[in-house]
Amino acid sequence: MSNEHGIRKLAGLDDWQLEDSDQDLRGKMLRTADGRDIGEIDDMLADTDQERVVGLRLADGRVVNVDSVDIRDGAPVLLVDQAQVPPPPAGVARGEVTSEHIPIVEEQMVIGKRLVELGTVRVRTRVVSDDVSENVVLREEHVNVDRRALNERISAADADALFQEGTVEITETGEEAVVTKEAVITGEIVVDKNVDTRTERVDGTVRRTEVDVDRDGSTDR
Repeated sequence: MSNEHGIRKLAGLDDWQLEDSDQDLRGKMLRTADGRDIGEIDDMLADTDQERVVGLRLADGRVVNVDSVDIRDGAPVLLVDQAQVPPPPAGVARGEVTSEHIPIVEEQMVIGKRLVELGTVRVRTRVVSDDVSENVVLREEHVNVDRRALNERISAADADALFQEGTVEITETGEEAVVTKEAVITGEIVVDKNVDTRTERVDGTVRRTEVDVDRDGSTDR
C-alpha cells in the first residue's frame, strides 16, 4: 500500500494502540448477520492522517470498509450483504499489499552503581590492670628516754614539790601510705570515613539485529 495515502497496516504501527482490546479484530472471523462466514480478519488498516481504523483486511486479500462492520458480543458482523461489499476507502486498493515494518533491535549497555561492603573496621575498648609502684617518704616520731646523772642541791621546798607521783605521756606519731585513685583522660581515638572516587572500565556484550536484503542475487545490508 502506498504510504502517500497514509493507509498502513496496524501491525506495522508500533506507536499505535487501540483504546479497547475488544476493538482488536485480528484473527477473528467476519460473519454476516445470519451467521455465514465471510473470511478471517488478517489485519486492520489505519489511516494515519485521520488517526483511525478505516478498513479490515481479510486473509484472502479482500478489504472491507470498517463502517460496514459492527461488533456484536465481541465478534465482527458485516452489516451489508456479502455480495455488496463496498469498495475500500480512499487510498485502499483491493488486494494491495501494505507495507511491512521490520524493527532493527540494538541493545545498549546501561551502567549503574550499587553500594557494596568493602570491609568492617571494629574499634573495641577493654579494661586491663597494670601493677604500679612508687616510692613515698613517710615520717615517724619516736620518744627517746635518757637518764642523766646530776649532782644539784635543791631547797627543801623544791624537794617537797618534786616528791610527787605523776605520769607524763608523750604520743609518738607516724605517717602511713594511703592509696586513692583518680581517672585521667590521656588521649582519644577518632573514627571517621574518607570518601575516595575511582574510575573503573566496565566491559560488556550487547546484541543487535542486522537486516540482509536479497535482490537479484546480490545482498544489501
